[in-house]
Order: sequence, then C-alpha cells, then structure tokens
Amino acid sequence: RFPSDVDVGAFFAEALMDLRPWDQWTPKGEAQPGTDEILATLDAALKLNPNHPFANHLYIQAVEASPHPERAIAAANRLRNLQPGLAHNTHMPSHIDIRTGRWLDAVETNLKAVAADERYRKLFGPAKGFLNVYVAHNRHMLAYCAMMSGQRELAMKHIRAMVAELPADFLKENALQGEGFVAMPLEVMVRFGLWDEILAEPDQYADYMPFTRAFHHAARAIAYAAKGDTANARKAQSVFLDRAKLVPKEASLGNNSCEMILGVVIPMTEGEILVAEGKVASGINQLRTAIRMEDALKYDEPPGWLIPVRHSLGAVLMKQQRFAEAEQVYRDDLARLPGNGWSLVGLAESLRKQKKNPDEVARIQAKFEKVWAKADLMITSSCLCQPKA
Repeated sequence: RFPSDVDVGAFFAEALMDLRPWDQWTPKGEAQPGTDEILATLDAALKLNPNHPFANHLYIQAVEASPHPERAIAAANRLRNLQPGLAHNTHMPSHIDIRTGRWLDAVETNLKAVAADERYRKLFGPAKGFLNVYVAHNRHMLAYCAMMSGQRELAMKHIRAMVAELPADFLKENALQGEGFVAMPLEVMVRFGLWDEILAEPDQYADYMPFTRAFHHAARAIAYAAKGDTANARKAQSVFLDRAKLVPKEASLGNNSCEMILGVVIPMTEGEILVAEGKVASGINQLRTAIRMEDALKYDEPPGWLIPVRHSLGAVLMKQQRFAEAEQVYRDDLARLPGNGWSLVGLAESLRKQKKNPDEVARIQAKFEKVWAKADLMITSSCLCQPKA
C-alpha cells in the first residue's frame, strides 16, 4: 500500500528480521528464509532515501553475517556521521568495519559512540534499564577492536570502564544474561599476556556471577601455563572446572549460551596446559577441539569468545616448526577475521620460514604495519600464551 514510504519499508524489513533475530544467514553463508525479501525491501528503501538512518542500520545488520559483508560498506559510511548524538547508530558501522578488515576505523567509530554516551550521561544521568546493555556494547566492541589492533592500554581502559558502568542492581537482576560481561577484563588480559596482572586479580565476585567466578580460574590456569608453572595451572583448572558446573544452562552472553562459550574455554585451557607440560600432540588436539567449538558459536559481534583459538594453535605449530600447518591456520583465521594483526604477523612469519612468496610476505607485512600503526606493543607471534624458550 505504501511502496514509496521509506519508514514503512524500514519497519517492514525490521518485522521480517524479528522473525529470525540475528539469524539471517546459515553458518555456511546461505540466506535463511526471508533474507532475500529483507534485502530487497531495504534496497528499495535506500534508493528512495540513501540517508535514512534506520534503513542503513538494518542493512548493516542484514548482511554483516553474510559471505559478502562488503555489500554494506556504503551504508556503514553513510551512517557513520549521520546521527552523532545517537551512540548506537554511531557505533553500527563498526559491525561492517571489522568484517572487512577496517579495525582502526572500527576503533575510531566506537570512540565516537562512547563520547556520545558520555554526552548523554551529562544531560540525562546514568543509563537506566536495557540502555545499560547498549552502553556496554559500545565499550565492548571498542575493546575488542583495540585487541585486534594491538592497543592494549585502550582495550584495558574501556573494558574496565564497561564493567564499572554496569549498575550492581542491573547486573543482579539480569545476571543470567549479563554477568559474563564482568569476566571480560580477564579475557583482555589473556589476549595481551598480562599473566602477573591476572594472578593479582582478586576473586571477589558475587554469588550471582557463576560464569565470571569460573572464568577467573580459567584465566589463572592459562596464566600459570604461560609462565611454565603447570602444577598451579592444574590447580586453577580444577577450580575452574568445578565452578563451571555451577553455571546455569539458561545463562547466556549475547547470542550464545554460557555453556557454549565454556565449551570453547575448557578445551582451550586444557590445550594450553598440555603444551606447557610438553604433551604437544595432545595439546594441539585440544586446541583443535576448541576451534571446532568456537566455529559452532552463533554469530555475534563482538564474538562470544574474544580471543581466536587459531591464534594459539598457530603459535604452537610455529614453535614446533610445522610452518605449513601454521600457514593454513592463519589463512583460515584471516578468512573469518580479515586484516587482524595477530594472524597477519603469524602468516608472514610462517611464509618466511618456508621461504615462500616474498612478494606476498611484503604485502602481508604492509597490512600488519597498517593495522598495528597505533599499537602499544610489538609482537612476533600470534599468541603471547607460550612459555618463553
């Protein structure tokens, strides 16, 4: 009845998307039922008004999990500065940035979103109700993008701020969906190899935070393993596994259940410890199991697990001089997370060790230097998780 009304088109597309929330594409990249109609509706709406904020927002969400997220680059670029006072729409282009390897753009976009949140807070006071999740999401994405581009201080600053800004009463009331946010500073510390800082973190989490109480000890186990202290790694792992059993099956974090996320963390932790114990073959098998579980997570941005397990596996393979296998691991990771600095540095080194493709190595190195331009640490490996030789 209203084919020329952009608002009607956008709301119709949203209604179609709500029939399959965050599920427009299969894990194999095939369109789910209704996805083609969503895209056709949004294409028509954006032809009528390319700067329609909601239509651009929905277009980003409709294609970000697809095999061709670059289809939404134009929508992302239009939306980027369209509503600077609206933090969520300011943040939305980063969903396409990270799927197309624009990690530094994603950082800047989320810095603008966080600034918009801070302006809102000055005008109207702290966030209330579900708005807390949107505010947390902006810092969460910012920290993740900083992790992938080597910006340790920035990542730690914003992941700590994210937790600090979540009201205790909100967390308690929404613990089944939100308490996992409290564990994320530990994830960032694992990413950046802050082993002593992890071991210094107090275990002072409320009883309604079972996932965080469990993950605290997973992080400790990984830290001890990285320091070569496998006896204490096993002790921490034992506490982790006991506490993991107490996480309710209905608990979730974003689009994934905490049970699914623990399904990644459990074999990853075991793999790290086994490698540190010198049981490399068994450790590699556990890391491959963790990768299968990671790949089975539902699409989410940031992902349910912030530290790609392929980064750890690649580092182990490199240390074992299995350079061709490591090369494939890094190529697989870059297909999933284009342009991330950790796999770029690993891929370049794996090719150097094989004396392969010097021109490709130079291109990869240039990409790494670009994404690492604002980093505050230098790396020679895709993971800081292995004991020093």
